[in-house]
Amino acid sequence: MTTGFNTAATGMIWQQKALDVTANNVSNVSTEGYQADKASFADLLYTNVKAEEGNSALKVGHGAKLGKTDTLYESGGLSQTGRTLDYALTDARNFFAVRASDGTVQYTRDGRFEWSRQNDGRFYLANTSGSLVLDRNNRPIAQTGANAPVNVGVFTFRNLDGLVKTGSNGYAPTARSGGAQAVPGAEVKGGYLENSSVDLATELSNMIVQQRSYEMDARMVQMSDEVMQTVNNLR
Repeated sequence: MTTGFNTAATGMIWQQKALDVTANNVSNVSTEGYQADKASFADLLYTNVKAEEGNSALKVGHGAKLGKTDTLYESGGLSQTGRTLDYALTDARNFFAVRASDGTVQYTRDGRFEWSRQNDGRFYLANTSGSLVLDRNNRPIAQTGANAPVNVGVFTFRNLDGLVKTGSNGYAPTARSGGAQAVPGAEVKGGYLENSSVDLATELSNMIVQQRSYEMDARMVQMSDEVMQTVNNLR
């Protein structure tokens, strides 16, 4: 196998992963509170050409890899719904907290909530997946009256890049993100939902670039294979 073959094959693999990130963004263009992801690449190993290590300035690279996937925490536009149990956050660093039936707490920017009857016969605020919405003291919010105010908790983290997406528009904290911190006085708009932060034009542009890169790598693989076949036939 030639270096060119391995480099091009590696490029195809990682461009496919980048396309997966872009495709996931496009599929969530209408998901309330969704935060877009961005694929970032890093160079692979460089080696010296026909010289001992450190004695040549001429180097050959071995392609690139998907170094990381960053979540772009940006506020999406707000859509007025008129529902009293719809809430939107105006600060891109803030989240709602929800507790699943297994007791785990996750965080989300999707503020579409509803009253859900629980085993004790009372109604509690919950999201569309059935997880209970928490107040600033990490307690479920019980219905106390038809027109009673609903004090939804708002939280943030020291390092948002440490959060991990868990699916269903949720985030889980890690040691890198630090623990959730309540945000007193955070602005929450009732009767609104936050739109997805995905910019469709940007994602389609990224998809074209990634597809072209994949096609070029595939062509390099084909050319390398043809060269190897020619060399083998000369023996």
